[in-house]
Amino acid sequence: MRTPIFLAGCIDDSSILRNQLLSILLKAGLDVIDGQEAVENENLLDIQEKINQAICSVHVLSGNYGATLKDKTEDSISKFQFQIAEKKLQNDPDNFKMFIWYPPEVLNAEKDNQQEQFISEVRNNISQNMVFTNIASPIQLVDDIRYMLAEVKPAKFDVKSTDVFLIFNELDENEAAEITEMLSDIIDLEKLNIVQDSDMNYSEYCSQQMKKSKLAVIYFKESADWALPFSQQVWKKVGGAMSKTPILLIGDDDPETNLNKKLKVPKIISLIVSGTLIPLEIKVQYDKVLELIEGV
Repeated sequence: MRTPIFLAGCIDDSSILRNQLLSILLKAGLDVIDGQEAVENENLLDIQEKINQAICSVHVLSGNYGATLKDKTEDSISKFQFQIAEKKLQNDPDNFKMFIWYPPEVLNAEKDNQQEQFISEVRNNISQNMVFTNIASPIQLVDDIRYMLAEVKPAKFDVKSTDVFLIFNELDENEAAEITEMLSDIIDLEKLNIVQDSDMNYSEYCSQQMKKSKLAVIYFKESADWALPFSQQVWKKVGGAMSKTPILLIGDDDPETNLNKKLKVPKIISLIVSGTLIPLEIKVQYDKVLELIEGV
C-alpha cells in the first residue's frame, strides 16, 4: 500500500536543508512526491493535485517570505502550499498529517516581517495531526515522520445520521435518561453513556458520530470534573473552531459548585441552567443550529 509524502518545494534559503531532508526520506524508503518542480514553475494546479495524492505533507520554513504569486498579491508559494495542505487536513483529519520543520538555523536567523508573521500564524494555529518541530537533525525528523505514519488508524464505528448527539457520564445516567425521554419524541437523538473503566475509545467514537450530527450535547450534573476536560478533548479532535458541528456543554445548576463550570471556547456553547429547563434549552439550541443550516 502506497503512503506518499508530499515534500513542499522552496526557492529560498531553506533549499539546502530541504535537499538534505529529501535525500534522507528517499534513503529511508519512503514514497516522496517532490513539489519542487511545481513550485519553480508556479504550477498551482499541479501542487494541489500532488497534495491530494499524499497522506501527509512536509514543509520546511525559511527566513524569507519570498516573492508573492502572480495572481495572489499577498501569498508566497510556501504559504500557498501550506494553505492547500491545511485545507486537506481540515477536510480529512483522520487520513492526513502535516509536518512543519522550523530548523534551528532558521529559528536563529534574521527573518523579514512577512515571514515572521507567517511563522507566527502557523505556530498559533496548530491543530490535530499537525506537528510543528524545530528539531536539529533531519534524520530524527524522518524517524518521527515514519513513527507517526505507522500509527494504527482508529477503528471505524457504526455511527448514524442524527439531529442531536447526547453525551453524558454514567454518574448522571438517570437524569440523562429523563432528558432523552423528553426529547426523543420531537428530535432524532443518539446518546452515549461514558463508562469510566471501559476500553472503548470514546473520543474517537464522538469524533465520528459528531460528523453525522447537527448538534453535539455534553450534559453534566455530578460529573463536571469529567465534562469540561472531555469537552475540550473532543473539541480538539473534531477540528476545534473549524468544526462543522457545534457543541453544547450544558450543566445542571444543582449542585451550586456547577455554577462556575463553563468554557469560553469557539464553537462550544457553555450553559448552566436549572435541571428542569435542560431539555427545553437543548431544543432551543438545536433550533438555532437548524436555522443556520437552512439559511446557508
